[in-house]
Order: sequence, then C-alpha cells, then structure tokens
Amino acid sequence: MLLTHSHQQGNAPGPPTFQFFLDLPKFRKDPLGGFFHAALTYGDVVRYRGLWISHQLSHPDHIQQVLQGNVANYRKGRGYKILKLSLGEGLLTSEGALWQRQRKMTQPSFQGQQVASFVATMADNALAMLRRWENNAQQHTVFDVVPDFMRLTLNIAAQVLFTTNLEADTESIRRTLDIGRDYSLERAWSIFPLPLSVPTRRNREYRGALAHIHGIMDRIIAGRRQSSARISDLLTMLMEARDENGDPMSDKQLRDEIITLLTAGHETTTLVLSWTCFLIATRPDVVERMTAEAAFLNGRSPAYEDLMKLRYSRMVVEESMRLYPPVWTLARTAVNEDQIGGYRIAAGSEILIFPYITQRHPKWWQDPDAFRPERFAPENSAARPRYAYLPFGAGPRTCIGLNFAMTEILVVLTMILQRFRLKLAIDPASVRPDPSVTLQPKPGVPVLLEKI
Repeated sequence: MLLTHSHQQGNAPGPPTFQFFLDLPKFRKDPLGGFFHAALTYGDVVRYRGLWISHQLSHPDHIQQVLQGNVANYRKGRGYKILKLSLGEGLLTSEGALWQRQRKMTQPSFQGQQVASFVATMADNALAMLRRWENNAQQHTVFDVVPDFMRLTLNIAAQVLFTTNLEADTESIRRTLDIGRDYSLERAWSIFPLPLSVPTRRNREYRGALAHIHGIMDRIIAGRRQSSARISDLLTMLMEARDENGDPMSDKQLRDEIITLLTAGHETTTLVLSWTCFLIATRPDVVERMTAEAAFLNGRSPAYEDLMKLRYSRMVVEESMRLYPPVWTLARTAVNEDQIGGYRIAAGSEILIFPYITQRHPKWWQDPDAFRPERFAPENSAARPRYAYLPFGAGPRTCIGLNFAMTEILVVLTMILQRFRLKLAIDPASVRPDPSVTLQPKPGVPVLLEKI
C-alpha cells in the first residue's frame, strides 16, 4: 500500500464494501471459513467496511496490543451489548471501574485452595453421570455425550455456586440458555435488530426466558439472605465480599454475577469435554498414554494435588482447546484512534479476534489441523508467541474461571477413562464445528461405550 507521507498511516487491506455485503450470506453460513480465508488472503490485519468499520486481527503481537499493551483503548465490542441483555453487568460484560470492582471482589473465590475444595463436588457429580453410562455400556446404546456433559457441568456449577442441586430446574435453565443463545446469535447477524421492547414472537420468548432465570436466581438469593446458617459456597463468598469502601454487591449485581458464572462456567467446560472426547475417541494411542499416566490413582477419583501429575492429559486438553476453542471469537471497540501493524485503526472501529484462526494459523503452528498433544510439552511451547494461543482470552480480562474449568475437565476425563473406552459412532469427518455463540460440535458427539 502506497503511503503518500511517511507519517501517514494507510488503511489495512480488505474486501471492497459491495463485496462485503455480497459475501454476507456466505459468511453467515460459514463464518470460520470466511474469516479464515480473509486472513490468508489479506494478511494479519483485514479491514471490513459494512455499516461500520471492523478490523480482523490474527497476529499474536497485534492481539497482545489490544488485549494487554493498549488495553485501556479497547472496550468490549458491540456483540457484548447483546450478551448484556442476558447477563446484565456481570464480569463478562461489565466495563471500567465496575468491572475492576467486581473482578477484585470475585477473584478470591477462584484461588487454588478454594478450587481444591470443589473437587469432591466435581467427582461426585461425575460419578452419578458415569453410573448412568453403565446402562448405556451394557445395552450398547449409541448416545450423544454433549447433553450429558451439559447436565453434569450445570449441576457442578450450581452446587459450587449455591450448594443447591438445581436438578429440578436444570432442564428449564438449559432451555432458557438455549433460547438466549439463539436469540443473541440472531441479533448478532441482523443488520437492524429491533429493540427488545417490540413485542415480536422472538422478543417475547426471550423476555419470558430471562424472567424465568432471574426468578430462579432471585429466589436463591432471597432464601440465602433469610437463612441463619452459614453455608460455605461461592454465593456466600460473593455476598460477604466487600469493595474498598466496605460496600457489598447489590442483589442485582449478585444476580448478574451468578448468571454469568453459571452460563459461562458450564457451557465452555461442556464443549471442551465434548471436543476432547471426540478427538481421543479415534486415537487409542493418546488414550493409552492418558490411562498409563493416571494409573497411580489405582482407580480412585483424582484429588486436587493429583492433577499436577496428569501432565500429558493436560496437554491433550490444551490441544483440544487449540483446535476447538469454545470461545471462537473476541470483539473489542477502539475508543481512540490507534495504529496496529502499521495500519490506521479509526476510533469507533470494531476489532475482531478469532482464537480459532490464530490457533490454526500455519504461521504459528506446524501442521495446524493435526491433533498433537505434544505441542504443549514445555520444550515445544517455549518458542511460541504468548498470544498465539488464547482459549481463555488473555490480558487483564483472562477468564477468571480458568483454573476451575481446567480442574473440572481433568477430573471428569480421568474418571471416564478409568471406566470406559469411547468409540465414535459417526464418521469423524461429518462432525463440524458450528460457530454459534460458542463453538458447538454438530451434529453432536455420538459414542459407544466399552466397559473396562
């Protein structure tokens, strides 16, 4: 690109405006393919001109600039406004001073010793699921693991958050979250979304779903406020947390945080478990190494301190998240003008970061589409740019539940492999990543179980 003066920044390359609108239906059908193609065609910074200007970044250094180096200049992108409808001002969607206050107040609940105290709950719930799996194994039933993991992680999240087993509400919560996901996706792709107050069928359905989940949460919070016993769980910790002025969270803030932790916490974990099972079901060699590594447990459920020894299993999970990051896209909006990779980024510009693309980019990964856990051995990761891998986001807004999620995933996977071998009951090539709000395996991960 010719720069007329050396100090003048040019615009990044990208498709012409009319092309952008022509390609929209194709992008909507296959966003991953569309954005990936653009990265390979136009380079590290791609500029889109639609109703607003967007820039797609895939270079680790550029991602680092937005998520860490110049983080103050980038707030959450337009898409989060949609999530805000569902999640209120929780940690995922809030900004600025409010976010900082909430992060500080929530952080202690996710320290190591706190997470260690949740391992028994994780194992108990996993055991209950595996007992149901015994029947599937006996009857040679083919079943999809995704709904089972969804139920498992929702139960674990609910019990850790508020000691209540939400089993009775699980189905309705799951349905509510599904409605919320579909609604958010529809709004994200629609050029002129109607305000929520317009009583269309979708808006009414969504408002009903929201009222329903708010009702469940309000009931739990109110019940806890009236209870005389001190129950030690995350809800109590959040209720007892104080900011620097000594003020607690309001009931609404508390509800927003709980809904955020419940939603973000169970869905991503479900997907990592599902994709990992999908990947290892076709790789007996990997399963053998994982099983050998966990042999020291002699069949008992792992405790928190055992997890450090499961190094290879952790690498398997990391590689699974590289290939199929549940959060496949991150968006930010530039507050002031900036310069990235030598290109001008106008104020108000939308920034699109796709972990899915950067984590499969041939520039940073050798043989990027192959499933190779060894990539995450320390000697193989040392030379890799820090921001070439960001399944949990990065910078100050790295996912607060990272350690919690990793612990839960390792506990559940280890317990599955202590009892069963999974066989994929579908041609692996026919399972596709479906980029809805998160990266879902479509049509699912149907398996057959073999009892050990």
